[in-house]
Amino acid sequence: MVRYFFYIFISFIVLIALYLTIFELLLHNFHFSFNAEIEKPFVHSTIWRYLLHQKYITFIELDLLTIHEKRHLLDVKRVLNETFTLWIIFTPLAIFILTIFFRKIVKIMVQFGVALNSLFLLLSFNFLNYFEFFHTLFFRDKSWIFFNDSLLIEAFPLIYFQEFFIFFLLLTSLSFFVFLKVGLKYINIIKE
Repeated sequence: MVRYFFYIFISFIVLIALYLTIFELLLHNFHFSFNAEIEKPFVHSTIWRYLLHQKYITFIELDLLTIHEKRHLLDVKRVLNETFTLWIIFTPLAIFILTIFFRKIVKIMVQFGVALNSLFLLLSFNFLNYFEFFHTLFFRDKSWIFFNDSLLIEAFPLIYFQEFFIFFLLLTSLSFFVFLKVGLKYINIIKE
């Protein structure tokens, strides 16, 4: 029984590493919505450079933004830095776990992943409410609420986050399929 809970625990570590890896992959490669034209490309690219490439944590140097928008971007940068740190910790650990326990945990990890993705899919039907809930967890004092004419809203409309989330679900689901396929093949080779 203890061994089974151990496998569940290490499966969650691998699952978290997978989620973080796909999040980082999308974060660095998916910068604009397919359904929305970028109205101010300079602002958009400056924000991405600030969020992803600026090493020190300070306000963005873009005079077009309000102090309220700059404060939110600073908070976003902090969250992204913390997420990156978690990814750096979890990924080598997950690789180590998969190297040793792949056969024992692949089914457990995929089952939990499919269950979580199913929950995420259900939550996506009410995306706006859960998007707001997510923001209340990570950003204080409603610092993430802006007027419709905000440059941040123009640079990152809601559709961007919806598409990001859809791609996240698709890529994680595809990863579970690949893990299961490889895992079943590996298990069958061991049995022969």
